[in-house]
Amino acid sequence: MRRHLLIIPLVMLLVVGAAACRPARAGTRCSSSDWGDDGSYVLACRGGRWTRVMTRGQAAAAIVALARGGRAPVVGDVVRPGSLGSPNLPNTADPSAFVEGGTTYVYATTNWLHVPVLPLPDPDATYSQATLFTLARDAMPSWPQWAATNEIWAPAVARIGGRMVMYFAAHRRNAPDPTNDQCVGRATADGPLGPFVPDPAPASCGADGVHGALDPSIFTGPDGAAHLLVAMGGSATNIWTYPLDSGGNIAGPATALLTRAQPWQDHFLENPAMFYDGSVYLLGYSAGHWDSSAYQEGLARCASPAGPCTDRPDGPWISSVDGRVGPGGLEFFVGPDGAPRVAFESYAAGDVAPVGKRSTHIRRLLTDPWPRLG
Repeated sequence: MRRHLLIIPLVMLLVVGAAACRPARAGTRCSSSDWGDDGSYVLACRGGRWTRVMTRGQAAAAIVALARGGRAPVVGDVVRPGSLGSPNLPNTADPSAFVEGGTTYVYATTNWLHVPVLPLPDPDATYSQATLFTLARDAMPSWPQWAATNEIWAPAVARIGGRMVMYFAAHRRNAPDPTNDQCVGRATADGPLGPFVPDPAPASCGADGVHGALDPSIFTGPDGAAHLLVAMGGSATNIWTYPLDSGGNIAGPATALLTRAQPWQDHFLENPAMFYDGSVYLLGYSAGHWDSSAYQEGLARCASPAGPCTDRPDGPWISSVDGRVGPGGLEFFVGPDGAPRVAFESYAAGDVAPVGKRSTHIRRLLTDPWPRLG
């Protein structure tokens, strides 16, 4: 992508003031290097036509992120759990949750369904495999035409602009880097049960379009702006974020949030997720090999959805304990009762395998004074 080249002059322009932007309308002809403004979006002249670059709110957020560049949050502390408890949902991996109308919809990686969605009347209850067979629906029956296999993982869902938007990961056909063949796709639907219809092309295959993108998560900030967090290959900088527009489309360049730099972080950082606790942005992520008992969940703190972020040098937040191993894939959500929660996966000790063995835990999230599981 070349859009990242626009961010510096754009932010400089907005710092000077919006009055420097010319009135413009997307799609109309232009023949200058000036910036345009249609009242809601900042536009740039590309190929002789005005093109929307990002919303004014997203541009303002970029200014805030740059202004905070020297003020990354302090490390802070965490409370590491002595037990993960019993899992709530068997054979459910990479969970994410969307809450609407008193129902908690949990989406997960391909199991016996292409993209399973579980409409739960009570997110804190424990469900048997037999009950899940009764509840589960296939949220996206048709797999994307760009995908090389029918495996879909880490679906993330939100209602944006009045419609349901799902981002998900899949392997792409004819990948230029076969060792990083993952891309993030997008699908839309009218309701949380779907059917979600995938877009004909991936939304992101990495910041360079080559080295892969995976494990999407949608975060909506306190200002109402939506962001897409992803993991990317090709370097030690794995955790990135994109701004989303009011229709749930990627609307700006990717910004790097977290680099694999701590001695305890093995192999790769993935499964990013974000939560605002009222004072700081918590960034959860997984580290290591997902199909091993050594998988674990880290927690960093960020000054804004676009960073900067401060990571923990002294170890993960959640790791193997009390008969459950390899915890990861954590997502934050607020339950129907208004209380924050996390959903994450783990294996039973001694029963680690890549298919069918991961189960989902749903736990209360407490953040005062330090993040901990309730």
